[in-house]
This record gives sequence, structure tokens and C-alpha cells, in this order.
Amino acid sequence: MATDRGKVELHIPARAEFVGVARLAVSAVASRMDFDYEAVDDIKLAVGEACTNAIQHASPGGAEEIRISCQMEADRLVIEVRDRGAGFDPAGCLKEIDPESLPAHGYGLLLIQALMDEVECKSSPGEGTLVHMVKRLAR
Repeated sequence: MATDRGKVELHIPARAEFVGVARLAVSAVASRMDFDYEAVDDIKLAVGEACTNAIQHASPGGAEEIRISCQMEADRLVIEVRDRGAGFDPAGCLKEIDPESLPAHGYGLLLIQALMDEVECKSSPGEGTLVHMVKRLAR
């Protein structure tokens, strides 16, 4: 079992101008854990995509917030991006995504899945959406 190294939480307004803040915070956490440069970039991009999805699909108008948590463990970083938007039917979320059937702007979850080691997406009306991501430290 992984050893707990601490947790960092960030709440940002669901507005595009704050996505960079989330990316910088997560980058600092990943760097502190000794992820290599490429892994830090992958993590930043995945978090940016998750936040952008929350802004575009869950919180139009920017009235809501996005919560980002980074759980530092001995061998991995666990990141959760949560919004309190309307939610959606998660059936098929991240499972058997056919890139040919996606619209031009629908590649966010596919990209997150390619960048991270584990990805899980949960969503429900009234509860919002949670994107759970794991990046393992290379040993």
C-alpha cells in the first residue's frame, strides 16, 4: 500500500482564466514529487483538459467552482477534478471511445486517458462530474 505524503486542494472559479492557476499548482506538486519533465507536462495537460471540460460542459456562465485535489503517495500522484455541474450519462465515458465519432472539440477525455496511467470518470445529475486520474512515478 502506498504511503501518504500529503494532500493539496485548490478551488478555482469555473472560468477559463483560472485554468492556468490549476495547471501551475499541479505542476508544482508533481515537480515536488520528482516526476520527470515529460510526466509533469502530461499531468499539467491532463488537468488543464479536465478543468476546461468542466468549464465548457458543466458550468456555463462561470458561476460554479472547480475543485482540484492532489493526493501525494509514495509511488503515485492521484488527482481529482470535480465540478458541481449538471452532470451527464457516464456510460461509455472513457470506455471504447471512437475518435471517428467525436466532434472536433470532443477529444478532452481521450487525451486525458492517453496522458495518465489510470482515469475514471463519474457523473450524475445534481452531483456533478468527477475525473479521477493517477500518474505513477517512474522507478
